[in-house]
Amino acid sequence: MHNAFLGVEPANIEWRPAKVREGSTETPPLTPYSTQFNDIYFDSRDGIAETDYVFLQSNRLPERFQALTDGNFTIVETGFGTGLNFLRTCNLWQQSQPSDLNAQLNFISIEQYPIAPDDLQKMYKALAIESEFTEELLAQYPPAMPGVYTIELPYRIRLTLILNPIDKALKEFAAGSEFKVDAWFLDGFAPSKNPEMWAKGLLHFMALHAVNDDKRRTTFATFTAASAVRKQLHHYGFDVSKQKGFGFKRDMLVGSFQEKTISSPHPTLADDYFLKIDAPKQKVAIIGAGMAGSTLAHSLHQRGIEVHLFEQGDSLASGASKMPALLATPNVSLDHNAFSQLTFLGMSHLERFLNCHQKEFPKLIYSTTCMQLGSEKYSEWQLEQYQKVYQKRYWNPELFKWTTTQIRDREHKGLLMPGFLVSGPAFCQSLVQSIPHNQIHLNHAIKSLNELKDFDHIILATGHCNLLNKLEDAEPTLSPLRGQLTELTQKPESRLGLDYPINYDGHLFECDQKLIVGATFDMSLDETAKPKDRQKNLQQANERFGLKLEDNKQCVDYVGIRAATYDRYPYCGPLNSGNKNLPIIWTNYGFGTRGLCLSLLCAEVIACSINHEPIPLPKYLLQRISPKRIQKA
Repeated sequence: MHNAFLGVEPANIEWRPAKVREGSTETPPLTPYSTQFNDIYFDSRDGIAETDYVFLQSNRLPERFQALTDGNFTIVETGFGTGLNFLRTCNLWQQSQPSDLNAQLNFISIEQYPIAPDDLQKMYKALAIESEFTEELLAQYPPAMPGVYTIELPYRIRLTLILNPIDKALKEFAAGSEFKVDAWFLDGFAPSKNPEMWAKGLLHFMALHAVNDDKRRTTFATFTAASAVRKQLHHYGFDVSKQKGFGFKRDMLVGSFQEKTISSPHPTLADDYFLKIDAPKQKVAIIGAGMAGSTLAHSLHQRGIEVHLFEQGDSLASGASKMPALLATPNVSLDHNAFSQLTFLGMSHLERFLNCHQKEFPKLIYSTTCMQLGSEKYSEWQLEQYQKVYQKRYWNPELFKWTTTQIRDREHKGLLMPGFLVSGPAFCQSLVQSIPHNQIHLNHAIKSLNELKDFDHIILATGHCNLLNKLEDAEPTLSPLRGQLTELTQKPESRLGLDYPINYDGHLFECDQKLIVGATFDMSLDETAKPKDRQKNLQQANERFGLKLEDNKQCVDYVGIRAATYDRYPYCGPLNSGNKNLPIIWTNYGFGTRGLCLSLLCAEVIACSINHEPIPLPKYLLQRISPKRIQKA
């Protein structure tokens, strides 16, 4: 159990008086202190000046930002800590105004002991650095659980925050050999107090992704001048020199990459995502315009890639995505296993999208939490264990908390969990709103992939249609999971007044003037509504909640066929390697009941791969979702 979260734990912070000169009458300010590493994070009297000197000036960032004429600038930091280095870099980027107005700052930071947002806010106030950057960072700050989290800030700044021990984070970092780092912030606590931060794996990774050519040269800066660090950096191809340290510190190290031949990591299925073919102008065809296809179209279009969406139906979300209410929840487990990790990361991507688009689409989202009652899947004893495991990792004190709700004359106790209830059609529409209409092809069934030979990539987001007609011989096998929801129109006086959507052995949702109950599960491809399934939905809700729901003409049924895989993980990745004459074929289906939860995450995986960006999943999770995993089973 101790390693259930891969060593990621909330930081233990104490606020202690700062050190003062002997004989000084100064009242020392309080400074944040790490009990894990027996060291301070910063001294509020000179924390900003130290960051600017040690990391920004010593990496020559002011002149490098201003001279940036094309492409992006990538910084990797070991130890996010308070985020001060990142925030000062954001300020400098904003002030420097690179020559290339489309340039993006990519800041990648690794942290094993994330600090709670309340402590961060207190730190920013102590440093007097509260700004739009701190607001955005705190608004998008992830829970204390392992994973790769993307945070978008103004001025084309992207923070990739990796919550993992550094050796695990670098070993599992999903990027190809073409990924290069412009500058390193070697931060974290002193080598004597945190030796794991300075392991050889870090130095090998630095050399593997370093560059030295006419346009770019990788630099580094670190507050330490430890002999062991200096010798190891030199061994891995860096020119290392000492310079005056900040304040009372005598020395620090700076340097740049010269040359070093480094062996590549052992190949895995994750390497399939690091594409070798790079067409000068990417053109992508997506088959299927449900959630899987629409999220892909959104992610690719956001990157300036020409994307065409082909749908055999006459509207978006004509398949299983057409449900009037879809609920996304994470999979909880006592050991926070790989599938749980995947679903929590999927929820993070979904939350970020919904927060950005909620004002524009007011009917998009109905709820951001759900109530989980005891059920066949989750007994009340299990829920108690999950509450103990997850509550301290979610900064919102209301989540993973026991609560009660009144339904008619019965009181029900349940666990309040993250849960996003959205309209399926509205969700798909919000995703493709900015895509030109002539790139969305409705009533257009693709019979053969030869019809799309002019595209660089073809992505199969065909869901259960894969069961009826495989377009590619290598496509993996899926199973159908038929589900039927029942919607009832309610008069205002008969509304239940639910505080949240409720999960039990079924669902109970209230959306506008509608009550939705269900859904059924059976292995079938029959898309016709069945009266017996309606009766089953109504009876299940009546028995559990003491209701008197009746079958009448105002009841509407929605049937969707979910496509499921043998191991619950979706098939998301390349089926072939492609060549100069043939497009690369991708799959993006097999989400089962997790379509809303996982579709945006999987869309980002494919879009990042096509656009040669680092992928927002560790390699071991990429291997879990690879469609080629069945060949290795």
